[in-house]
Amino acid sequence: MLEKTVNFLQKYSIKNETVLAAVSGGVDSVVMLHILCTLKKEFGLNLKVVHLNHNWRAEESKKDMEFVKKLAKDSNLEFYAETLDDDVKKTELSARDERYAFFERALQKFNSKICFLAHNKNDNAETLIYRVIKGTGPSGLSSIPKCRPPYYRPLINFSRFEIEEYAKSNRLKYRLDASNEDTQYKRNFIRKNILPEMEKINKNAVDAINSLINLSDERNDILEDYLKSIENTVFEAGSESFAHNKPTIKRDAFLSLKEPLQREIISRYFKGILKNRDYKTILRIQNFIKENENSTLSINADSFLKVFRGSVFLYKREKPKKEADYDG
Repeated sequence: MLEKTVNFLQKYSIKNETVLAAVSGGVDSVVMLHILCTLKKEFGLNLKVVHLNHNWRAEESKKDMEFVKKLAKDSNLEFYAETLDDDVKKTELSARDERYAFFERALQKFNSKICFLAHNKNDNAETLIYRVIKGTGPSGLSSIPKCRPPYYRPLINFSRFEIEEYAKSNRLKYRLDASNEDTQYKRNFIRKNILPEMEKINKNAVDAINSLINLSDERNDILEDYLKSIENTVFEAGSESFAHNKPTIKRDAFLSLKEPLQREIISRYFKGILKNRDYKTILRIQNFIKENENSTLSINADSFLKVFRGSVFLYKREKPKKEADYDG
């Protein structure tokens, strides 16, 4: 594990940097911290420990935070933590949003551009299963990325078994989160109920799922290069729409593409604009562009797609200016 982590740090040129280790107190993040501490001198890492207390389990959550604080102190590392208010929604989605917002604040506090997260191979498999059940396209098969700056995941190719064995052989203490046994949470349900059933068919199901993820990553890299070359022929060079900094689309060039490719271009074009880019929504926009030469389509509350004189572009409705107060 140390050797592979060395390769990971070398691959992403992580050396002589201030870096954060997000540590919950569980076995994954404790092992990650131990490995980073072992390598920090070799790579000149100015390592900080950060912890978010979600405040879901009252006294137990507080004990988790105190455990991580002591862990940092024993390793002679600076420690930074925050505790969420009681009124924050106690849902998986809300917890994730709050966690990443905390990481962003911590990165800013320490003037760092690298935050290590302790996701592992099992997390990757569980995420993929969740996405497939909820409904995902081919790009969703990539699951959790090894690196998407500022976030780096050095344990992503290690199984939970390997991580637990590392903790055992190095006599590492860690916290057990009782909520991980609660199958009302979707990811726990997948971990406790669905994956074990899949392993009855293939005992190496986690590895098989991760092979699919890795193959999808490779295919997506190839597809990304191809789509960018297609976009260069469809988008007007140097153009910029009136909204969202999106380029103008050349309608004839767009319509010359095969229909599945048109839909993929539309889906990418509206990323960050439309919350829901399902097939029905994309098809509606595609048909609008095909069937109209001079018309406008409402996209959301204040954004519109316009087809005009061979061009397709986004614009926003201008809000009426308030009249300035006049004091005679």
